[in-house]
Amino acid sequence: MGYRRFSAENGGRWEIRIEASGEWRFEPVSGAGDATRRGRPPLYARDPFELSEQELRRILADARPVTRPGAPSPFRDGARPANERPSPFGDDSGSPGKRSPFRDDR
Repeated sequence: MGYRRFSAENGGRWEIRIEASGEWRFEPVSGAGDATRRGRPPLYARDPFELSEQELRRILADARPVTRPGAPSPFRDGARPANERPSPFGDDSGSPGKRSPFRDDR
């Protein structure tokens, strides 16, 4: 499957990949220092090859940068993730030395 490539106004080259029917991902081609972006195509276009470079530049100008989630990894340092709360019942199974209530850990 081929991906559509085009040149932006600043001379950078971009490649378009279809993420979903209402979202395209714009990735910079080698040498471009920009971040990957996501944009919404016009309703009349299902394929990037149907649009002119001028229309693609407009979509790229309105596209938002792709950000990575800022949540810490639950596998790092054995620490509890920031968004995880302790058990309201006081039976935190993640604490060392705590035995199973089913007595199958002996």
